[in-house]
Amino acid sequence: MEEESEEQGRRIGRGELWIKVHKKNDGSYMNEEARAIGERIEEIEQQDESSRVLSQNDSIAQVFGKEKPGRVRGVGFGPTPTQLFGSNSRAPGNIVEEEETQRKLCALEAELESEKLKRKAMEDEAAVDKKKMQAMERAMIYLFQRQGEELPGDIAVGMSSVE
Repeated sequence: MEEESEEQGRRIGRGELWIKVHKKNDGSYMNEEARAIGERIEEIEQQDESSRVLSQNDSIAQVFGKEKPGRVRGVGFGPTPTQLFGSNSRAPGNIVEEEETQRKLCALEAELESEKLKRKAMEDEAAVDKKKMQAMERAMIYLFQRQGEELPGDIAVGMSSVE
């Protein structure tokens, strides 16, 4: 799985690896049983993107059932279900999955905070612009009054609609 991930330049799941291992060079499956299983894996992964990530409920686990103690399909010799998924069988996913979820959560929180700051800056800028407009209106009214003239009707109507 690690070798294939390095070759592909991305992490691949157990389902994708199972399909690759059970296909011939021409892209056809080794036999009918492999084709049926491969199609079921593809169907599960198309319906639920999260089933591609190594977990207790990924596409391989859904097709073949719960892992037996002492081994995990598709990850080579050594790793056990407890090592990959934790000792609590009710715990969702594994450490890698939880770290990825935490990373995504942090990124979303940072994005939300950034959007809040942008919105506040826009609101502050709008408030400053409104104060500038009000000051310009007062200055214009003052200048007209100093000259002893009334504001032209169209300008007076426009200024009253701004307030």
